[in-house]
Amino acid sequence: MSQESVYRFDDFLVDPETWKLTRAGDEVHLEPVVLKLLIYLISHRDRLVTRQELMDTVWGDTVISESALSQAVARVRRALGDDPASPRYLETVHSQGFRFIAEVVESQREERPDAGPGPATKRRGLYAGVAAIVALLLLVVWTGTLRDEGSAADEVQSLAVLPLDNLTGDPAQDYYVEGLQELLIVELSHIPELRVTSRQSTRRYRDSTLPTADIAGELGVDALVEGSLLREGNRIEVTIQLIDGQSDEHLWAQRYARETPYVFEVITDVSGSIAGVLGRAPMQPDSGGSADQWGVSVDPRAVDAYSLGLTYLDRNSADDIRLSIEHFEEAVTIEPEFALGWGHLGGAYAMQGLYGHAPPHESIEKAHAAALRAIEADDEHYIGFSALGWISWWTGDFDGACELFREALSRNPSDPYALHGDADCLMFAGRVDENIARTRELLLVGPYSAMHNRPLAYHLFLARRYDEAIAATQAMQARVSHFSVHWLLAQIYWVQGDFDRALDEERLEFEWRNDVVLLAALEDGLDAGGPMGAMGGIAEALVARAEESYVDPFLIGETYARAGMVDEALYWMNTAIDYGSYEMAYIAFRPDFDVLRDDPRYEQLAQRVYGEKAQEIGQVSDPDSK
Repeated sequence: MSQESVYRFDDFLVDPETWKLTRAGDEVHLEPVVLKLLIYLISHRDRLVTRQELMDTVWGDTVISESALSQAVARVRRALGDDPASPRYLETVHSQGFRFIAEVVESQREERPDAGPGPATKRRGLYAGVAAIVALLLLVVWTGTLRDEGSAADEVQSLAVLPLDNLTGDPAQDYYVEGLQELLIVELSHIPELRVTSRQSTRRYRDSTLPTADIAGELGVDALVEGSLLREGNRIEVTIQLIDGQSDEHLWAQRYARETPYVFEVITDVSGSIAGVLGRAPMQPDSGGSADQWGVSVDPRAVDAYSLGLTYLDRNSADDIRLSIEHFEEAVTIEPEFALGWGHLGGAYAMQGLYGHAPPHESIEKAHAAALRAIEADDEHYIGFSALGWISWWTGDFDGACELFREALSRNPSDPYALHGDADCLMFAGRVDENIARTRELLLVGPYSAMHNRPLAYHLFLARRYDEAIAATQAMQARVSHFSVHWLLAQIYWVQGDFDRALDEERLEFEWRNDVVLLAALEDGLDAGGPMGAMGGIAEALVARAEESYVDPFLIGETYARAGMVDEALYWMNTAIDYGSYEMAYIAFRPDFDVLRDDPRYEQLAQRVYGEKAQEIGQVSDPDSK
């Protein structure tokens, strides 16, 4: 008689031979690799099993990410109904591994080898056959073969690329891993009819233990791409998986090993394979893919510099943006045909002016040159058109900007900056509902990015839909807690005439910035002249500050407008045009500038901003005409 073990705990039974987990006689479905994980933990229940041991044994020769292991453990817990906060079956030892802690009864099953092919034998034969087929299918998936038609992949209309795991063990290599994540997002964005989430919105899931379904739900996507990267000398190994966002089903996976000069070859191979899984082909003609820019290889130093540039650009401070510019300049010096490098260089220059770290005119000139160079390097790539679109917008060429945004979106429909630009174009055309819908679409691409959350709330403010604007602003604060929204709430409450609440928001904004000078100016002005006096005091403090350091004249002008000081507001608005202040493009729509519109000098101001389109834009933006 042959004997084989089965494991019993509570009302569960795990049978390794038939590859089944049952509860009170009912089968609990688990993917084979997840069931293998459970069996391994049960069979080694007398000790802690490290994370590395599980990755080495359960998955064998297949290299997987830490997040893939965490998700597999989460699936085990869901199958058992186990609470990780108060575990009954599976205990987590933080940063170390796992221990199966339930009391297990291990028993033997008796079989009669000479018995005929009765029902039980037939079932065991069927289970063994199914297990073999499943194992074969897993092998097929893990070696990169595509799935048949009719799979969950057919329903994927959106995906997000989660932060790749850095397997080097060196935190200093995190920048390189983030750079490859961005390159992969850009390449996947060329797949038709696929919305790809921005990297800024996936950053929060680095080292996350949330289940796949929860992450996909928060991001509003159908599928997730996850993986890991190991870099040793001039070699890289990348493992990538495509996972269904609802079922946790692995739709595709592959491991790549290349020398570092061929990293873009890996990126395009991954994108092409995922496009195949989804039953779609990359955009034609040439998608502008990274590997096509200069042939078979790229200097690894350029990728390093580009990746560091992205890391610093995300931080937004004056010093960080300056460092990002230095690294992007290094990247394009090493590889002069690096379109993404030129495009991000243009964006970094533009951000210097946008955040008040440099005079806008100076920033725009440099951004313009870099954007043109990006298009020269690759006129099939979206980034140069997107960057040049914003430069055209800020310099008053609105029709040209809208055409450039459309060109960018034809190459990358998920580019958040082009989506934002297109929303502005719809607003200037008087298509308010379409404009708001476009900003909501932008929010789908960047749900946790401050830069991509702002347009919806701001455009609702410009459309004078104040209750909706307040709700959108508060929702933005909940999603992007590190970004202050008090300045926007202050503007909304002010035009509603709720001055006390507006001033409360101003105080909170200055406290958040730790700006004691403006906070004191508000209080002194309020004591002297009420709410209007508070605004006048803030404006005068900004003027004094501008004598010592750069202050955007637009900020001074809008503050004087809220104080009802028309002469001063118009003076500083004209100064803002001279400086090239970006926000001047929106003056026709700003409700807090209504106080200026009856003054004949406002028409002259609008002519300077909008040129021959001044009358047309004035009619579109006039609330009395709607």
